[in-house]
Amino acid sequence: MSKINILNLVLFIVVISLAFIIYFSEEQNTRLQQLTDINPNDIALIKIQHNKNSTVINRLSDKQWQITRPVSVAANNFRISSLIELVVAPVHNQYDVSEIDIDKIGLAKPKTSIQFDDNTVAFGVINAATNLRYIRVNQSIYTIEDVYYPLISSHFSTLVSLNLLPANSAIEKLVLINQTIAKDDKGLWRSNIGMSADNIAKAIDHWQHNQAFGVHAYLQRDELGEVFIYLKDIEQPVRYIITDIEPWLILARPDTGLEYHLDIAAYDQLIRPVEINNNTKIAP
Repeated sequence: MSKINILNLVLFIVVISLAFIIYFSEEQNTRLQQLTDINPNDIALIKIQHNKNSTVINRLSDKQWQITRPVSVAANNFRISSLIELVVAPVHNQYDVSEIDIDKIGLAKPKTSIQFDDNTVAFGVINAATNLRYIRVNQSIYTIEDVYYPLISSHFSTLVSLNLLPANSAIEKLVLINQTIAKDDKGLWRSNIGMSADNIAKAIDHWQHNQAFGVHAYLQRDELGEVFIYLKDIEQPVRYIITDIEPWLILARPDTGLEYHLDIAAYDQLIRPVEINNNTKIAP
């Protein structure tokens, strides 16, 4: 190999080496510090305090959570997973508590905080210049993107599962507006209005799998009827009150202080299922 070729090879190696050094240096410099070194998968308990309201959420399994305060109800696992990402949120700035006036940034007596097991994150105000929110962890103040506070400061219903029944529950009887569906002495599903086995199966499947498009705090309205869902190994039936059918169906549970909003098509699927032939639809 000629000296020129050797020199070119050496120069090529040097250039590539410098490129790698620059690339990884820039990547490391632009990567923001994480808020904590907590492993999200290790978190077992979440407590939210907002004003005088408290919400407690417990991990039941790898991806399943249960709200236990203010009421016991299944949690929205996707939203809880999003909330947990706070522990590894990118940090834009960090200050020691002694370096900043915590009164001015709302962290002297914070009204909103979230606790992951024994680790607490307190929320202050937004920096008007950067639109970043001040938070406090132990003796440090940080600024982060303001994507977690709206969820934490909302009514606890925003963290409730969209499912109408508990996960893996088994229906034993449906007491609906137009009929009662239950098993006979032979263990076969029957309807007291003689609906076919196929349509009975569809009604049960809808109750087990339909989801609301939103869960909200219960708002008292006129009652348009009620339905009862009896579940295996649970003494009291799940009771839903129908409080609206236009423009969508609202099923309320005053016992939990929640109401579930569904598309109006769910009325025929859940509340008043009928024998369906040739795509016939019975309106409410």
